[in-house]
Amino acid sequence: MKNFDIQLDEEYAQKLAYIQQEADQDTVEAIKSLIELRYQQLQQQKTDPLAKLKQSKFIGCFKGETDLAANSETIVRSLMQEKYDHR
Repeated sequence: MKNFDIQLDEEYAQKLAYIQQEADQDTVEAIKSLIELRYQQLQQQKTDPLAKLKQSKFIGCFKGETDLAANSETIVRSLMQEKYDHR
């Protein structure tokens, strides 16, 4: 087994202490479980394209008019009139 010497800044030391307390684990067990969790996430991303997309910073896309941003107010007004103006 390899030994690792790591230095954590105060923020991460507090976060690790919180995880240890909540999970009732010592430092080694807490780190092992966190490594295992991240390992599983990465493995799932390899086999599941949707999981990879969910982990990305991608927000979304859709088909629409090329001038949607410039004409958004007009488009919304038009849609609202179509939906609620039943004259």
